[in-house]
Amino acid sequence: MTDHSTYWPKSLAHLAEPYDDGVSDHVVIAEVNDALLNGNKGIKSVCTALVPLDELDEILSAPGGIGWEVESWGPHPCVDQGRVYDTRFWVNGRKGRDEKFQTIINGWKHHNQEVLLPDNVMLMAYGLIPRNISDGTVCWDDPQAPVYDVLRVRSHVDYGRRGDKLPQITMRRDYLEDYCSLKSCGAVAVYYEERFSSADDTFDKILHGEEGKQLELPGRLLGMAVLKGSYYSAAPQFARVWGCRLMLRPKSRPISNAKDPELVWPGDTSPMTLPRASQTWVYGYVTDEVLREYESRPEFDVQPESGGVSYNGWWATSYSYRIGRSHIRIELKKLYEGCPPHVITHWHKYAVPREVAEQDCKLNGDRNISVRAKDVIFAYLRVTKSLEHLSDHLGAGFTQEEIGSFVTEKVKHSGWWTPSVVKPLTMVVSLSASHSEFLGRATALSKVLENLKPAPVRSLAIQLGLEKDKIIAFGSIKLLASVCQLSIVTREQGHAFPSDAHSVVSAWNPEFRIAAFDRVFALQALRGSASHAPSAEQDKKMASLVGKFGIDVAATATGWGYAIDALYDKIAEDLNSIAEILSPR
Repeated sequence: MTDHSTYWPKSLAHLAEPYDDGVSDHVVIAEVNDALLNGNKGIKSVCTALVPLDELDEILSAPGGIGWEVESWGPHPCVDQGRVYDTRFWVNGRKGRDEKFQTIINGWKHHNQEVLLPDNVMLMAYGLIPRNISDGTVCWDDPQAPVYDVLRVRSHVDYGRRGDKLPQITMRRDYLEDYCSLKSCGAVAVYYEERFSSADDTFDKILHGEEGKQLELPGRLLGMAVLKGSYYSAAPQFARVWGCRLMLRPKSRPISNAKDPELVWPGDTSPMTLPRASQTWVYGYVTDEVLREYESRPEFDVQPESGGVSYNGWWATSYSYRIGRSHIRIELKKLYEGCPPHVITHWHKYAVPREVAEQDCKLNGDRNISVRAKDVIFAYLRVTKSLEHLSDHLGAGFTQEEIGSFVTEKVKHSGWWTPSVVKPLTMVVSLSASHSEFLGRATALSKVLENLKPAPVRSLAIQLGLEKDKIIAFGSIKLLASVCQLSIVTREQGHAFPSDAHSVVSAWNPEFRIAAFDRVFALQALRGSASHAPSAEQDKKMASLVGKFGIDVAATATGWGYAIDALYDKIAEDLNSIAEILSPR
């Protein structure tokens, strides 16, 4: 008798490969998928059974496999009076045996709809919290670490609604292994899959002229047939299989028994541990790209000046210090002492030799993105403070906050980086930054200037003698420029500003160019260009605008990082110049 134990139809041959390659951070633990595979139409359905470790190998090789879907007493249970409703979900075991395996998937079907959900006990075990995504996916996060996307769940499909996304659940490998270890079980993918094909010459050898055949093979039940009729003429070979495959055999408890990773830092020869770090005064050096993980999430507090990060009192990377343009030095004792293993591992991914950080400092100085952002913010505050002084001279009574939304003393007290409009300015900028990132920073800088309110500035301009009708349509920056123009004209004619401004109003020219505003207006234009489609004309305009900041487009071939640096530096310089022009004297 022919041994078919290793046989697979060509359309299902991929199932002979391991279920999971071990590379991705996530494992699919449940799904329905009707995508083409190697050009063959079909559908597959997968769920996960938990099989005790001492039975695992026997189950995986059981003739005909085991159950392939999640079972329950529902939906709409029919329970006789006197019987207790069983609320469990399970996967049936081997045919002819009273076996039921636990599952980490709760699923059911009702008419033409299907629901797949992760098991509530598993969610509870790690204290996971749901987070809704705009596409309907629900992500489950571990807030203690924090670890995001422990599970990604697309739970529901209405097969009667064309285009509805099919359900899928993925789980982080480390959490799946941990849970399996806690349960002393292996994770087994139980599945059904069918495919249609036309060029598989093994069909004839297996069927021997029969229309169809079913084979009980190790770990699976295989059905094959050649379908007749015009509907199947393009792909008459039909193969389907109910089976089980090893998803994961646990080796440890990487979450419940998490240990400090044994990582060798650049410049060292042995794995770093807390005892070692405590005995020596040793630093690690990382690129500031390490901060990207935290910058866009509000639950983290990133201190841009030091490069330190803290998380809701759970942990903090204290004793950090920024070096050069793009690096951070961190005391390893404090890192290992105050942070969980996954944070240590994350920071180690960005580790560099000390010499690399020192070379960055030698080439680029210590002006990191935080220093540059701080310069911009305090230059803006200097402008609004000058306007407040001007208001005092005129008796207008406007406060700095009424003029520009912020108060210098409050900003200093609470942290200059804390206002929401400032945070995007402090985010890491790599030297290889893209053109779109450059335009994004131009937009972020423009938004800071948009906090200058037109009404009080217009009022000050009118009190200085400018006619309301001539400036009524001006925005806040144009109004600011008008006040500065009047200040310059007043002084050029030997008068005091603002007390003598009325006497020279007739000489005011709204087209008078002030060099300090050239780049401010260019910045506004850059923001507007971000929404324009690429074209030769747009490229020419872009080159002209960035040229005002001393940026050569040709020099940005390897990245726009230095161009972003120039953007910050020149805007801060010009805002300081504007504040000087406004100063009463």
